[in-house]
Amino acid sequence: MKPTRNSRYLAWIRTLPCIVCGVRRGIEASHTGPHGLGQKSPDSSAIPLCARHHRTGNDSYHRLGPRRFAQVHDLDIGEIVSRLNTKPFIRVEAGFFIGHLEDQHYLLGRTSDGLAPAVRKMVRMCGEDRLWQGTEKSSA
Repeated sequence: MKPTRNSRYLAWIRTLPCIVCGVRRGIEASHTGPHGLGQKSPDSSAIPLCARHHRTGNDSYHRLGPRRFAQVHDLDIGEIVSRLNTKPFIRVEAGFFIGHLEDQHYLLGRTSDGLAPAVRKMVRMCGEDRLWQGTEKSSA
């Protein structure tokens, strides 16, 4: 069975900062899901990495492999992928647009300002929230 492809999702992933160093230039969509010889993971498994952390650095995903990469950088890749794939929604509450993503709520603006600015704000806020919530270092 062929993996699911989604060029718009990959383009969106490339707009996010690298999950390791936070750099915003030269971001690549790194496929992290299961794959074998001559196979590729679904696009929904992609995470944003700079070229150094994806392919070229000594501590890169391709050089270390998935398990060691996650361990060295203290990342829960499965959680990051899950958050990146979570679908947000917007509700109208008491004259305001309120964005919802998992257990987070965002005040997006007044309904009188229109839906388009609220959607743009939600896209921007959720992209960063989804990314950074999955990369928080454990305090233990």
